Amino acid sequence: MKRFIITIATGLFAFYSGILSAPYVWAEEEKATYVGMEKCTECHPEHVESYYSWKYSKNFRIIQMRKKDHDPNCLPCHVTGYGKEGGFASVEETPRMVNKQCESCHGPASLHLKAPTKLEHQMTLSIPQNLCTTCHSGHKHPGY
Repeated sequence: MKRFIITIATGLFAFYSGILSAPYVWAEEEKATYVGMEKCTECHPEHVESYYSWKYSKNFRIIQMRKKDHDPNCLPCHVTGYGKEGGFASVEETPRMVNKQCESCHGPASLHLKAPTKLEHQMTLSIPQNLCTTCHSGHKHPGY
């Protein structure tokens, strides 16, 4: 028991010493949130224009035609940011997030928009390896 108390006391001392000697108060790291493709258009109009020729720009209408536009099994592959901060919640609440958009592949863009330098701007977005197989796989949609 004595060893346990000493360990706790030592840990608390180290913890509080670290706080007091830190040059700034710990802040929770800001997480990126989805903002919608209209924000991308401001700086990347040519990419957004090109997007409208892709099948992804229309993939939500497929589940609408099949009356599955509220089906949680279909939504992750037919909308942007399903169930995530700023992402698609429902057609009624977030119609701007239907279809697969820029952020579906590049990730949420809120930090991208706030980045002060070009290098930081570029570092905020990336395409994860094997991203395509999250939707393009037989286990999600047999026969696809």
